[in-house]
Amino acid sequence: MYYVVDVITLFDREDYRQSWGSFANRLQQCPGFWRAELFEKDQDIRSAYYDFLVVYSFEDSLAYEWALAHKLLPTSVQNQKVERFTGQLEIQLEDLQESKPGHTWLINPFEISEAQIPDVLDMWDKAKDVMVSKPGFISARLFRTDSAEGRFGLVNVAHWASAGEFLAVLDSRAYDSHREKSMNYKLHPSLCTQVDVVYKQDLPLAANG
Repeated sequence: MYYVVDVITLFDREDYRQSWGSFANRLQQCPGFWRAELFEKDQDIRSAYYDFLVVYSFEDSLAYEWALAHKLLPTSVQNQKVERFTGQLEIQLEDLQESKPGHTWLINPFEISEAQIPDVLDMWDKAKDVMVSKPGFISARLFRTDSAEGRFGLVNVAHWASAGEFLAVLDSRAYDSHREKSMNYKLHPSLCTQVDVVYKQDLPLAANG
């Protein structure tokens, strides 16, 4: 699988939210398209300057290039800034589940260099043991860039049953060591709502992340 993550900053949230579904449905024309997920920021945790984040899933990079060539995945739209991340799924914890009312999604683009990725992966691996053992954790995906030129080296997308349960872990003493280490890196975490999902017909929710 090949993944594209758009980090979007824009002027009119309401207009984008209303138009996104019709835009995403056009991707059904793309051979190799699997799923598109729209997340909207609810709560800044640290330097989350963006408004939306979209995760696109394709069978491979050729399907992504086809979508670009046919202008199904624009790199910019009027009144918005799009920062694009492309790459692979590095780690997935648990199968994906449907988002329900009250659920929250931790979105965390890691603004790090290629050289920093191994250290951050090690930090993330240690932190996950705290996260997955706590009430409310549902799943997590960590995407790794395939480009040394992009702004973001990793993007974490984690599903929680509620914002309160996630924030309780974030504030716990068990998380102190990870929090201290994370301050060495430029991260942009936020809590988001999954606004919409458009997917290939008959695609199982848990398939391939």
